[in-house]
This record gives sequence, structure tokens and C-alpha cells, in this order.
Amino acid sequence: MNVTWSALLLLMAMACTGNKGAATGEAASDDSAAIQVSDTLVFEQVDYKDSVEYKVKIVDYSSDEDPAPYEIATVKDYFAASSLKAVAGKPEVVEFINQWLTIDADPIEHVEAPATAAQVAEVYAKLKERGEADVRSALSARCAGHVNAALPTDDPDEMDEMAFESANDYESSIEVRWQTENLLTLWDSGYDYNAGAAHGMPWGFGRTFDLKNLRVLAMDDIITKAGRPALLKMIIAALQDEYGEDGMLNEPEDIDFPDTDPSLMAEGVAFDYGPYEIGPYAIGMPQALIPYDKIKPYLTPEVKELLGLK
Repeated sequence: MNVTWSALLLLMAMACTGNKGAATGEAASDDSAAIQVSDTLVFEQVDYKDSVEYKVKIVDYSSDEDPAPYEIATVKDYFAASSLKAVAGKPEVVEFINQWLTIDADPIEHVEAPATAAQVAEVYAKLKERGEADVRSALSARCAGHVNAALPTDDPDEMDEMAFESANDYESSIEVRWQTENLLTLWDSGYDYNAGAAHGMPWGFGRTFDLKNLRVLAMDDIITKAGRPALLKMIIAALQDEYGEDGMLNEPEDIDFPDTDPSLMAEGVAFDYGPYEIGPYAIGMPQALIPYDKIKPYLTPEVKELLGLK
């Protein structure tokens, strides 16, 4: 791996000064930030954690008594998010990626691929007006929507009612999946549980950035439309080889491309499916990874050029 001198000097300076680097919430630990180094960008980890304890009424709704009997329980909402901040690299690339990371951390605004640097900057300007100029401030806003905002109370009449003891739980992370001079793929994953639900919902998907032209790549940017029918058969075959022995997958005719865009990795192109998308919850989040030597005929000329494929 080739690391630029500017990136190396930055790392040496941080080591000598004891720069922790991590941005944290009220209940975050004081651990040092993890630094991820690549050929193009240097990333600093940004952590935000918080939790809130409060009392709730656990009501026995099956009882014939009126009012129904209840017990008081103390629950704790938990929020933990880990994201990234680019701290070294080409200035225009650093700005583009940091703006996207800030938007991704925000609970309201989104940028759907495909997207150019100008479109990302337009959405980012809205966040900046609200005081969310960086990843940490955006994570703080997201945290506010996941922990109980009610004031602590000892009055049962003012407490939230639940059928069983549970609390809100949100955990997420973003990490570098793969990077070259021209391309960056981030892996965005997490788990979200709303108090009272039967179970939480995990998620995980890759997002690839064209660092040469400063854009977020979507399906149409990566895969040709003409090649999709043949490629889908290849994906289904890969899924059946990996997951089909237990009969957990839907029927082949019911499987389509994932709801999320494909992402580029060192070995090939990844197609990531969410829970319930092509099978029951128990199967998790299946992935089909198609090697470049097999998927090359279906790649767009632009992506082939970025990959250095002839």
C-alpha cells in the first residue's frame, strides 16, 4: 500500500501529540479514534454514543381487571454510531466525501445515487443552515430521534405504557470497504430496534464513489441495461450456491436485483440484500459477489476505465 507523505506526516503528528480524534456524545468512551489509511484518503473515526434511563409502565393487557394491573420498570434507550471523517487527501475529494458522510449521518436529509458533487453540496448546505456542519453534529441530531425525549417522571400516569420491558436501541457504523486512486467503497451497516417491536432490523449495504469525477455511483453507472438479464441469472446462481441448500431462498423467479445499488470491491461487484428481501428473516442479509472476470461484459465503459479493466 502506497501512503502519501502528507498522510504519513499526519499520522506521525497525531501519534506524537496523542490526538484522540474521536468526536463523542455525552456517554461515549474516551478511546482513541481508529485511523484508516489508504492510497488516496486518510480517515479519522467519529464516535457518538448516548443513553437515557427512564421509567415505564409494564401493563398486563391480558388481565380482566379494570384498570389493568401494571409494574414499574426502568429501561435505557441506547444510541451508538461510528462514522468517518476524511482528514487528508485531495481537498476537493475530502470536501465531497465529508459532505456526503455528514448527510448520511443526518436523520432527515438524504442523497440518492446517482449524485454529483454539486447535488451533494446542495443538500449539505441545508444541514449547514441547521447547524449540522460536520458528522458529529449530524449524529447528535440523529441521536435525539432515537433516545426517549420525555422528561423523567415518577408519576405512573405520565409514563409510557408497554406490554413488556424494552427500550430503543440504535447502533450503526461506516467503514472503508475498498479504495483505489479512482474509487472508494464504504460499508454502511447497523441495527435499529424500536421499543415494543418483535425484533430489531439490521441493515448493511455498500456505497461506491467515483473519486475522479466526484460522483456517487448507482446501478446505471455500474451495470449496462442490456446485460442485466444475464447478470441476474448469474447472481441467482451464486445465491443458490451459497444459501440454497437449506431451501431458505425465495423461488428464482421471485428474486430480483437488491433494493440497494451494487458496490465495487477488490474481488468483484457486490450485490447486498436486506432482511426479508429474498428470504425469511433467519437468512440474514445475503450477498452475491460476482468476480470481475465474470461480470466484466456487463460493466459500463466508465466503470471499466475507473477499474483499469481493458
